[in-house]
Amino acid sequence: MANGKPPVILFGGDAINVLGAMRNLGRNKVQVYHVTEELSEATFSRYCKGSFIVPKIQQDMGKQRNLLKNFEKTGSTAVIFPCSDIFCLTLASLKEELGDSFHILAPRKEIAETLINKRKFYHSLEKQNIAHPITYFPESLADAQKIGQEISYPVYLRPSISQIFGQTFHTKGFVARSREELTKYYRLATRYKIDVLIQEIVSSSAVELFGINSYFDEKSNPLGIFAYHRVREWPIGFGNGSLIESVPLSSVSQIRKTLVDYLQNMGFYGLVDAEFKRDPRDYKFRLLEINPRSWWQNSLSQKCGINLILMAYMDAIGHRTGSGGDYEAGVKWIHSFNDLRSVMKMFEDQAITLPRWLSSLQKIRDWAFFSANDLFPWVLSPFFGFRSWSQMRMRQPPMVSCYEHAVGTKSTRHIEHSSANVY
Repeated sequence: MANGKPPVILFGGDAINVLGAMRNLGRNKVQVYHVTEELSEATFSRYCKGSFIVPKIQQDMGKQRNLLKNFEKTGSTAVIFPCSDIFCLTLASLKEELGDSFHILAPRKEIAETLINKRKFYHSLEKQNIAHPITYFPESLADAQKIGQEISYPVYLRPSISQIFGQTFHTKGFVARSREELTKYYRLATRYKIDVLIQEIVSSSAVELFGINSYFDEKSNPLGIFAYHRVREWPIGFGNGSLIESVPLSSVSQIRKTLVDYLQNMGFYGLVDAEFKRDPRDYKFRLLEINPRSWWQNSLSQKCGINLILMAYMDAIGHRTGSGGDYEAGVKWIHSFNDLRSVMKMFEDQAITLPRWLSSLQKIRDWAFFSANDLFPWVLSPFFGFRSWSQMRMRQPPMVSCYEHAVGTKSTRHIEHSSANVY
């Protein structure tokens, strides 16, 4: 325990997600540890007090329990941040068992399952009449084929559990442009025992995707709320944000209310990232997904003046910092490499001009990897990027060729292998 502050343990997550939280808390004199299955850029941050590298721990509650029991022997009552979907599910399951030994920033198990399992999530949105992409729930290949005869194309096949699907196929979903492709992709997913849904595609540009970040206390009160929108993404159309910009809450008042009402009705607790997309057909927002955990660009809100990560930590240890108020709009976060790839594709398609691109780079104050006082993660990021690419190529399942064929066509060239968390 440093300066009387309980330490933090970050469980899993992409290096960008972990780095944002680690640097934030470390700069506020909190000792931060990281539990991961393999080395990442975050392991080499100056703010990483220590890493627990445990192979295959993510879905092994026994390993997690043993690690926490051993950590408990140090006498520290740590605050635990889940940084991935699977860790959120497992830690939510362990929360009641561990009692007061740890402060686990995760909702109850049934709430975590509702938000993370997309089959349950979209059913819950239907019951509450919350606008979302039209979604079908096939139970078998016969169901999928019947649905395929009744719908318009293209459609999106998305998994119930995104993280498991991504670890298998290195993407978060398949786009089917015909009944034949839908059948191929459905068979491919079920061969690996992965449940998938069939969903309409909300066809609008990246700038029409808006997100809301917040922290809800144990009474389901949102202590701070922050909003952003995408400027660019990679891969284009089905990727993660590569350039993100903060927007005023007044510009997203309706989706803010939708999110708060939905989460308060279920008694949500913890950090949350929700994504909505404006539909060009009726200009209404559709709720795409809710992540009940820390998210990629979690450092942006801090740069704008509302520190949600620190707010969650302080509330967990009983030192409430008060509700987050106004913050600065127009501030940007960038993943430099991915954004360069996005811009190059946009130049190729004549979708952006040089003056417009240069103008978009104004007010960038936050970077995915770069930090002037914590350079090692940024210096090492090319090496880890190459390692991820190599692992992806080595782990491709034998039947992924049908997906690769779709990627190779001119009309779907933007749908590439991706670790994107949304479409």
